[in-house]
Amino acid sequence: MLPENIFLAFALIFFLRVCDVSMGTIRTIYTLQGRKYLATGIGFIEVTIFIYAISQVMKNLNDPILMIAYSGGFATGTFVGLMLEEKFAIGYAQLRIISRDKGEEIARGLWARDFGATVLRGHGKEGEVDMLFSIVPRKNLKECLNLASTIDKKSFVTIADSRYIFRGHVGHHGKRK
Repeated sequence: MLPENIFLAFALIFFLRVCDVSMGTIRTIYTLQGRKYLATGIGFIEVTIFIYAISQVMKNLNDPILMIAYSGGFATGTFVGLMLEEKFAIGYAQLRIISRDKGEEIARGLWARDFGATVLRGHGKEGEVDMLFSIVPRKNLKECLNLASTIDKKSFVTIADSRYIFRGHVGHHGKRK
């Protein structure tokens, strides 16, 4: 049941949508990472909130302010969900760094901070290069990028998400060792 006061009703619908859409963003990330139990639990709460919010708007279709609250809550929930995901930095990233001649130095810097790293020698368009591969917790990604940039400002860097990690060393920063 919605409050009689239209401002409270607006706030409630808006807040509910912010919550369920934010949860949907986090649930999607957990789903993509294969964390099925956590994603399932979040999904249950998310859809319960959604059903309540949409039912209240549908009961009051003659009140367009509630539709605006619903739509505004959805848009804001998308933004909030992305901000939460960025803050929580859930999961791991694959960090690939190509450096003309400082790959070993970058790797030593990562190792000194207890991150795993593997360096291979390769050949690029302009000659020999070091190729460095590392899996790092996303919450530590900026730290690793800053380290690489400090050592070699011209290094070529790519980043991708890692769904699963089996064995290997991610250091004290991650769960596996």
